[in-house]
Amino acid sequence: MKASGVHLCDGQSVSNLFHRILLDTKEAFPDLARYANLTANARDFKKFYAELLPQYEAVRLSATDRGLIAQALSDALLSELVFYRDDESLPLREHLKTKVEPASLNQISGTKTDAWEFDLTYDGHRFQSLQELADLLVKRHVMNGAAGEALTWLHRQVLLTKDFDLQERRVVVFGAGAEMAATKLFLEAGANVLWLDLVSPPEDLVAENFKGTLFWPAESLDLLVEPEKVLATILGFAADDRVDLCLYAYAPGQARELRLSGTMNTIVEALPQSLVASVTMLVSPTTTSELGAEDLADIENRRRDAPLWERTLGSTGMMGKPGIAACRYASVTRTVVNIQGTSYQAAQYLGKLMAAESWHTRGYRVSANTAPITQTRSLDHPVFDAAFGGARALQVETFTPEQSQTVNGLLAIHDWLNPDHSPPGRARVHGGIHTLPYPLDKALRIAAAIGFARSPSLLKGLFR
Repeated sequence: MKASGVHLCDGQSVSNLFHRILLDTKEAFPDLARYANLTANARDFKKFYAELLPQYEAVRLSATDRGLIAQALSDALLSELVFYRDDESLPLREHLKTKVEPASLNQISGTKTDAWEFDLTYDGHRFQSLQELADLLVKRHVMNGAAGEALTWLHRQVLLTKDFDLQERRVVVFGAGAEMAATKLFLEAGANVLWLDLVSPPEDLVAENFKGTLFWPAESLDLLVEPEKVLATILGFAADDRVDLCLYAYAPGQARELRLSGTMNTIVEALPQSLVASVTMLVSPTTTSELGAEDLADIENRRRDAPLWERTLGSTGMMGKPGIAACRYASVTRTVVNIQGTSYQAAQYLGKLMAAESWHTRGYRVSANTAPITQTRSLDHPVFDAAFGGARALQVETFTPEQSQTVNGLLAIHDWLNPDHSPPGRARVHGGIHTLPYPLDKALRIAAAIGFARSPSLLKGLFR
């Protein structure tokens, strides 16, 4: 018997659903139909999606109606979500119209009054200036120029005032306990934060001396089981004020990546747009992403200056095809990794990239920056463990969860505050994988081989 909660319509697999949404949208838009080389065979799609998705996105970006295509893809996902209970199902959008009482909230206010500070330690060095750190990360191709400019703006326009805080902002954090969530940073900056997670805030956070105020439900709320109560609780917390919505909830297995992403997005759309100050999400660096002239120049420079061993592997074909997919004037990364699965990539592409662009075209303020490659529990796999060990050989750098929380949170705050807000997705902290001259799937194998050679004990993880 199916458990009550949010499910995919008709119990279909994520791979088939993802394929059908891409195919139906391709047939609905002439530009996609003319250029997108997408197989009509669902089995072939599941096998080759890591190659097909980048080319599809390059074609979409070159289309004159790219925003409308993004909205169609995002809406298609939300239309496939149903709420199931007692052998009956209802479209999730309809279920969210159910009137329920909001959860009662616990509350604790911090007492810290001195200037906001945060840790700027990277590669063993503690930086005194955010701008200094941003300059280094851009120089080392860990982040792109847009991310560096955002952090520099935040440093000059906000942080140098010394009296900055977020006490006027009400921030709703889905997945507040996630390793990538900047929940603690927002509290330290003085925000009023609503914690939404399966687990309550940890004792060390509640005991922390921060500047803001923390709210959390007196009883645990499961986003997939009680989405209507989550919505009611957000409305109660907002109390007619505008809220910043941070969509960090994540869990692997049983299509939860896609179901969680789609449920959060449906809740965003169920809220009056006038109450939404911003929508914040993190885009995985392994999602196919748009490249600019700066990135293309970096790719060419890395290809030209590669060490002999790398050029030799490249000449034999072991590093794969070029690291970009292109259509007319648009270029994107070939960074989709098969090992992460179709649910992960569907959540990233439909639930994040397409949703972010769709909301932006409809007047929402959206923060959808690429997050750093981070050694989180979601990447607990022997191949990834080994690849982390060999990444530096390919000029790829990784972050700790704490470093990611800081950088992601600072970029989000920039996006909330800067009046000259650019379209989502411009700022990317990609760690170097977006300027690889090779597809990431191929480079990952080389990095893993180097990692296994350096730490043979990792091999035992392959036989768990």
